[in-house]
Amino acid sequence: MARKFRGVELVKKYREALDEGQSQLVQQTQGKLSAAAPVDTGRLASSFFIGKNFPNRSITPKRDGPGPVTSPKYSGKITFEGEWWISNNLPYAQYVALDPTNKIYGKNGRVGAAAWYTIIVNNLQRDADRIFEKEFKKIK
Repeated sequence: MARKFRGVELVKKYREALDEGQSQLVQQTQGKLSAAAPVDTGRLASSFFIGKNFPNRSITPKRDGPGPVTSPKYSGKITFEGEWWISNNLPYAQYVALDPTNKIYGKNGRVGAAAWYTIIVNNLQRDADRIFEKEFKKIK
C-alpha cells in the first residue's frame, strides 16, 4: 500500500526534489561545457565556474602547456532557490564559444567551432525536463 504524505511532508519532498534536480542540472551542464570545449592547454575547459545570483568572475591561472581538465567545484550547496550562472571569464572564451565562423582546433583532442557550445545550450531544456522528471518520480 502506498504511503500517503500529509501536505507539509509532500511540500518538503518536492522542495528536496527541486534542490536535487537543480544541483544535478547545474553540475551536469558545467561538466558538459568543460568536456566539450576545445583543448589546447586545458585552461578554457577548466575555467567554467558556478556562481549563485551572479557570475563567478574567477579565472584559472595561465598555463605554459597542457594540464589537467577539471571543473572547479562549487563550495556551497546548489539549491532551486536563486539564479545559477556558469561563467568562463577568460578573455577568449566568448570568441571560442560563440563565433561559428572561426574554426577552433585544440591541440589535445577536442575540436570544433562554436557548435559544441550551441548544442549544450540548446539542450538545456531537454536536460532539465529529464532530470526533474526523474526526481519527481522518486516521490511516492
